[in-house]
Amino acid sequence: MTTEDQRQEYRLETQLTVFLELGDEVDAEPTIVVSRSLDISANGLRIITDRELPAGSIVRACVQTQDMQQRFMLISEIKWAQAWQNPGEFLIGLALFESEDSNIVEWKEYIAHECKPLG
Repeated sequence: MTTEDQRQEYRLETQLTVFLELGDEVDAEPTIVVSRSLDISANGLRIITDRELPAGSIVRACVQTQDMQQRFMLISEIKWAQAWQNPGEFLIGLALFESEDSNIVEWKEYIAHECKPLG
């Protein structure tokens, strides 16, 4: 079964900027990885990064809309990672968590709005 077969919800193909905050050291400065989305849904994203990230890691993600008018702070788990089209590129699957310390409700509202048919 491929990741395509495992999907249970509609995904929007769109390129949004995604900032990932890596690092679990209490006193260390976190590493920020800038990436872009390949597709998004209410409960997850597929992103393209310049580094492989370990599956199972919990990371904070900040997703910025194309017009830069909205930002969503989200808590996510790296579900899988695989090499992508170009050398040094990786496709990463993120699952989003319900968390009080995030904008998950606003994110789901944004996705619902973006899924509405035009016209």
